[in-house]
Amino acid sequence: MLIPSVLACFLSTPYWEVSFVAAFDYEPYISAAQTFEILFGDSWQYVWPVIVIAVTQTFAAALIMSTIDRHFRTGKLSLSSPWRMINNSIFPIAIGIVVMSVLSIVWRFLLFGLVMLVQVSASAMGLPAYAALAAISVVSIALFILHVIIITPMLFWAPIMFIYGYRFRDAAAASFKLISGKKIFRSMFLPILICAVVQLLMGYLQVHYAIAVAVNFAVFLFTNGYITVFTMLTFYEISGLDRRDIKPYQATPLPTVYKKSEQPQASPEQNVASDSAADVHDGGKTDKQDKKLDKTEPKKPRRNPAPKSDGKKTAAKKPVNKSEQSKIKGKTVSEKRKPDTTADGEEGNNGI
Repeated sequence: MLIPSVLACFLSTPYWEVSFVAAFDYEPYISAAQTFEILFGDSWQYVWPVIVIAVTQTFAAALIMSTIDRHFRTGKLSLSSPWRMINNSIFPIAIGIVVMSVLSIVWRFLLFGLVMLVQVSASAMGLPAYAALAAISVVSIALFILHVIIITPMLFWAPIMFIYGYRFRDAAAASFKLISGKKIFRSMFLPILICAVVQLLMGYLQVHYAIAVAVNFAVFLFTNGYITVFTMLTFYEISGLDRRDIKPYQATPLPTVYKKSEQPQASPEQNVASDSAADVHDGGKTDKQDKKLDKTEPKKPRRNPAPKSDGKKTAAKKPVNKSEQSKIKGKTVSEKRKPDTTADGEEGNNGI
């Protein structure tokens, strides 16, 4: 965009449909011929400056759009084979620039008519000059906003035609459907409005010619580059096309790592949901498995229950003498059918 910006800064003035107000030199009550010369005096009174600027801008925009398109599709930024890339998109871009140039001429005539209406009305009401200039400024800004709104869908004609392969009529219809409901105008209009205000300020300050040319060059370079790049980026975004220049780790967000002290605590509702999800994942066999685990676990030895006390005092056991002990032992051994030993030491034959 350097060559078109260098040529345009000498042959034309950017945003003249807004900055022409400074050319009145605080005297809005002038003739219709003088007003027409102010509105069309920058480059429209001659044909060749407009043609030169339009042709150079067409080639530069075609090169930039094709380079960006190849970069998005392949992930590699390269300016190899520039003529091939220009040939890929120059025809759709040329159609859009021709249509926008014709619209700009019609828009200048509309602006001329409204400015003349304000001049005649303000003169008839006897308003001071600054009031008439303020009214003309409001009209020019309002028409500038409306002009940008109308041009916005035209910017997407070229990418729709050389990427999708649509014809001109189909691309014109698809552009309105493509940007409907999208907040494209807001993000694009603010930088353009700043450039228009800068140009209007340079006109009121009446700076030196060299400074005016330098500012014109910067404004042309920024506007041409910004609009071209903005169109391609917005087209790929609202169309949902895949971009190879974006790496996978840039497209997907990285997981958040928490410290132990910063880990979010789960609410009771989340814990209940996680437990139910675990039950479903186990196939509803959690209770059965728990029962099996209970069976396999070693049983704890049972303790003998303490004797229940019935509230009565138990009698104290009487001492048993040795003869009685021997008789008790003899009975227990005879029940087992084994020879026992009596208290005298002899073997008994009770169990034989």
